[in-house]
Amino acid sequence: MKVRLSRERVIRHLNSHLSHNLLFKTTILVLFSVSPSIIPQTNITSPVNALLTGLKFPVSLRFAPDGRIFYTEKDTGNIRIIQPNRTLLPTPFETITPIFSDGEAGLLGIALDPGFSSNNYVYIYYTYRDSGSFTHGHIVRYTANGNTGTSPKDIFDVTSSAPNTVYHNGGYIKFGPDGKLYAMVGEFHQDQQAQNQGSMTGKMLRINPDGSIPSDNPITGSLDYAWGIRNSFGFDFDSSNNRLIATMPGLYSDDKILIIIRNGNYGWPTCVGICNDSRFIDPTVDFNPVVTPTGIATVAPNSYIFGEYSTGNLVQLQLNATGSVLSMTPLYTAPGGIIAVELGPNNKLYFTTPDTIYTYDLPARPAANATDPSLVILGIIVIIAAAILVVYTALHYRSKRLRTHQQAETEMFRQ
Repeated sequence: MKVRLSRERVIRHLNSHLSHNLLFKTTILVLFSVSPSIIPQTNITSPVNALLTGLKFPVSLRFAPDGRIFYTEKDTGNIRIIQPNRTLLPTPFETITPIFSDGEAGLLGIALDPGFSSNNYVYIYYTYRDSGSFTHGHIVRYTANGNTGTSPKDIFDVTSSAPNTVYHNGGYIKFGPDGKLYAMVGEFHQDQQAQNQGSMTGKMLRINPDGSIPSDNPITGSLDYAWGIRNSFGFDFDSSNNRLIATMPGLYSDDKILIIIRNGNYGWPTCVGICNDSRFIDPTVDFNPVVTPTGIATVAPNSYIFGEYSTGNLVQLQLNATGSVLSMTPLYTAPGGIIAVELGPNNKLYFTTPDTIYTYDLPARPAANATDPSLVILGIIVIIAAAILVVYTALHYRSKRLRTHQQAETEMFRQ
């Protein structure tokens, strides 16, 4: 009898030990399987590299199909070219003169025609002052003859509603997927003009490449595409969903990221923050305290990277299909305020500070179409529950087999 009881205790102890061992191993396996979703992965090599340093306020840049990079210097009026071998040509493509560059004014925007490979058209947005001290925003088109700008043609001109303005000039321009030239014009520090549909200031404009008004614009005979916009330093198009996304710095509060839609009114100056007013479209992101969002680039469907001038932060923004925020992830902090942010060739992001152009290797970015965090948590719970169920079933089966084995041995001892 003593031998039988001792043997049964050993079997029960072995059963308990094996059960705990199996449960421990399964738990470890589950944790390792889900850890990439909940534990940030680090990169030993920095994805950020300085392309050129010692520059003079590079504020906007574009990529030619042949590998050249065109960029503008805000204060000098120079349009510069970086060659495919990453060297800066000593002679500017063109120098804009006269130019007004006080405050936020200057040589502000550049765009290459979608047909650049055949027509060589380069569009430039800059500001100048007239004899009455009114500030003008002006778009001129050059034809690139090699690395030299020729045949300037005036495309567009807008005048501030008051003299001596230096802020909120807009100036960012980019061709949309519809082949139209989109231009951001600030309200020239005259905030009420953003709600004045008789003015082109405080607006997102949509222009034919020759400067004429598209026949399908929201308002017949008007370049206005959207209004109620204080100012913007950058916007981009998301071809996966036809989204136009833009930054908008506030005054002392409520910096914003906006999804711009046709005929949309974004509230400035009547609505400063999130107003829940049916007359206006609330921002997708509202920043408090302010960070001065600048350039923004689409890097994948529903995935955007923008710069902050006040903090020097480069930030990843993930939206879902309806435009709600899934996450915002700081990627890098530059030693100076970030100005331009553009997606370039070879899966590289380019961004600028007042004296440097950087590249950022996008494979290091968070994944496109990041999953909703609540769904990630739910998935982890389901995986753990399933693992526990499997362990329970295995232990139950093992326990049943051991009991059967014990019964057989007991019968043997009784015989």
